[in-house]
Amino acid sequence: MNIRKTAANILKATMQGKLLLSLKVDKVFLHIIYFFIIVWLCIYTNLKIEQTLARVEENSRTIEDLKIYHAQKTSELASFDRISTVQEMLAKQGSKLTLPDKPAAHIED
Repeated sequence: MNIRKTAANILKATMQGKLLLSLKVDKVFLHIIYFFIIVWLCIYTNLKIEQTLARVEENSRTIEDLKIYHAQKTSELASFDRISTVQEMLAKQGSKLTLPDKPAAHIED
């Protein structure tokens, strides 16, 4: 019965804050608060750093994909450099556009 009474008293003292006063924690209370603020700031900073690093990795993957896409488009455009390729594409589309027979004439006003 004595153990129950002691446990009940400890619980009651803890809830009312008397336990902290009996342990003389009031002298270092500001230090404890300061410590918890510092710990909270460290945790918060680490979480923000992790989020930033995750975003950087995602952006790096996107940049690599865009580099590949750019290289593909550049090679496609390089193949369009030849006149014969352009003429074939125009013929496939049904265009009547061809190379001129004679050079352009100068138009005067």
